[in-house]
This record gives sequence, structure tokens and C-alpha cells, in this order.
Amino acid sequence: MLKSVNMSHLSAGFTAVLIGYASAAIIVIQAATVLGATETQVESWLLTLGLIMGLSSIGLSWWFKTPILTAWSTPSAALLVGVGAQYDMHIAISAFMLVGIATILTGFIKPLCKAVENIPSSLASAMLAAILLPFCLSSFQVAEVEPSYFALLFCSFCFAKLWLPKFAMLVLLGVSLFLAFFTGAFAQTEFSLSFSAFEFMLPAFDAANLTIMLNLAIPLYLVTMLSQNLPGLTLLQTYGYKAPIKPALMTTGALNFLTAPFGGFSLNLAAISAAVCMNEDVDSSKYQRYKAAIYAGVFYLIAGLCASSVVALFLALPKSITAILAGFALLGTLLLCLQNAFSEPKSRDAALLTLLISFSGVSLFGINSIMLGLIVGLIYLQLQKKRLKPKLSSDNPIPDKRCL
Repeated sequence: MLKSVNMSHLSAGFTAVLIGYASAAIIVIQAATVLGATETQVESWLLTLGLIMGLSSIGLSWWFKTPILTAWSTPSAALLVGVGAQYDMHIAISAFMLVGIATILTGFIKPLCKAVENIPSSLASAMLAAILLPFCLSSFQVAEVEPSYFALLFCSFCFAKLWLPKFAMLVLLGVSLFLAFFTGAFAQTEFSLSFSAFEFMLPAFDAANLTIMLNLAIPLYLVTMLSQNLPGLTLLQTYGYKAPIKPALMTTGALNFLTAPFGGFSLNLAAISAAVCMNEDVDSSKYQRYKAAIYAGVFYLIAGLCASSVVALFLALPKSITAILAGFALLGTLLLCLQNAFSEPKSRDAALLTLLISFSGVSLFGINSIMLGLIVGLIYLQLQKKRLKPKLSSDNPIPDKRCL
């Protein structure tokens, strides 16, 4: 049995889950709390999310033999933290269900699905690079506050990349956990094996609340599609995989709709954590990397069943170690995104605008920087194409048949 286990697949799957939980679990907990969730309801959220992420990751990856990893939407959780105080739990649950329906329709209705699919990959890659940049930059910023942590992990990572590239993340994980244990990071944390339980939260569907629900559901849908699903699809295409757009959207949308009353506030294609399962360090053959996503799905299931204790373990890691771990794991993907974003000369200006605006964090008319960057890039690219058409016509005039 052990001979059939590829350690690079296993470590990549574990790292993907570690990055997802360690970097965003606290935001999900805050989002549920802002909406008025009790402690048992928060546990139900984490249990539900772990199970649906695990089952969907295993199912989609196995069926399509592609590393398809799903996740909760961290931007959506952050949005709930910001505006959640304006809504009660029942209204929010209804909004989550509407987002699930909208996601299903996006996969089912061809024009909507095509609209997502036809967004230029250079602009989508630039947008994804903007999402990855803060994680990669923050890993090096640790050197200012924790130089010893950074030096040890950086040297370990470089050594592994040079001599053990397939096991680079496994080496980094091992050193990180040893460092956390040696410095006493787990000393104040009490770990106990306990299983969380589901708790049903009643939605509030009625005509009087429709406007309120839409005010929350529409931003959640747009943020999830543009900052999670679109980068997730782009990531698959960047690594040379054919993205099963319709099945992925319909699966995640249906699970989102069905589990919303138990805390499934969001389910979408993973972008940041999925990158860990797709690079060459996982496996030299891209057709075998789907096994890393399946392992990640298994770890998701374990994390969901033991939500309270697993989250305690992840959150006990020093923030500096988590930042380094996440940033170093994404360096290869960032490089690939930048190469793809600027490989086509005709779209470089639009890609640069998309990257800078998405990375800036600015918002305008309620549109966040990621959406704003993509919109500006698309408009600029269309204007550029219209401007070049007359020039091409004048440079290459159609010959007059009468002169022949």
C-alpha cells in the first residue's frame, strides 16, 4: 500500500489544504460570527465546507483526471466580514442559495458560460498574478520581523529546489512544523479529537426580503466568479489542462445551494491553493498530478470532520511561518502567470493595466480592484483592436480587380 503512495502527491495535497485553512479559516470564522452565528453554528460552517470541498475535489479530479481543487471563496468571506452586520443569518443563507442557483445557470446557459470562457487568458493571468503577488511578497517581508525564521526556511527551500525539487514542499513543511514545535508554538494549544455536528439554519425566502437578498447575493456571485472561478479556470489552462467549465460550475453551484442552510456559504474552483497541486514539482507528468488534488480532497474531509481541532492546529502556526509557506509554494505559479500575461505583444498593455489595477486594492463605484482591473483591461483591449483595424486595412489595401 505504501509503495502506491507518491509522497510528492501527498505533500502537495496537504500543503494545499494547509494554505487554504491557515490563511483563510479565521476570515470564515469572522464572517459567520458577524452574521450572528453561535459557536455550534460556526463549527457547522467549517464541517460543511470541509465535506463539500473534499467530495467535490475528489469527484471532479478523479472523473476528469485533472487536478481540480475546490475551495471556499476567501474574497466572499471578507465581503461578509465587511457588510455582514447589515444582514441576519436567515437572509444571508437565502443569499448563499441564490448564488448557488446563479452559478448553476452560468454553467448551464451557454452564452454565460462562453462569456467566462472567452475572457482573454492574458488578462485573466494578469489578474491571477495580482492575487498571488501579495502572498509571495509577504513571504519575503517576514525577513524584517523574523530574520531567523526566514533564513532557515529560505535556505531549506533553496536547497530542496536545487537537489530535491519534487519534494521541495515536503521539506519545507517538515522544517516549518519542526520550527513551530521547537519554538513552543503548540504549547498553549489544547488538541482534542472531537467531531463537529451539522446545524440547520433556516433561510428566509419571501418577497419582502428579495431586494435585501439580491443586494448581498449579486456582489457575492460577482466576487466568486471573477476572483475565484475565473482564476481557477485560468490556472488549469495555464498548466495545459482543458478546464471542464460546465461540469465544474454546475457541481459547485449545486453543492453551494444544497448545503447553504448548514453553512456552505461558498464553493468554487480554488485558485491559490490549487496551484500547489499543478506544478512540475508535484509530478513530471501532468497527467498524474490529479492525484495530489484527490489527496487534498481527503485532507479536506478530515479537516471537516475534525474542524475544531484541525483549525486549532493550523491557527497555532506562527503567522510568519504560514506566510513563508504560502508564498514559497506559489512562486512557480506566479512566474508562469506573468509569462502568460505578457507573452502576447498585442495584449501586453491591457495585461499590465489589469495587473496594476487588480494589485492596487482600489475600488470605484463599489467595484473591487480585481473586477475593476479586469474591466479596464477588457475595455482597453477592445479599443486597441478597433484602432488597429483601420491601420491594417490601409497598410494592406484590397487590390482593385479592374487593374488586373
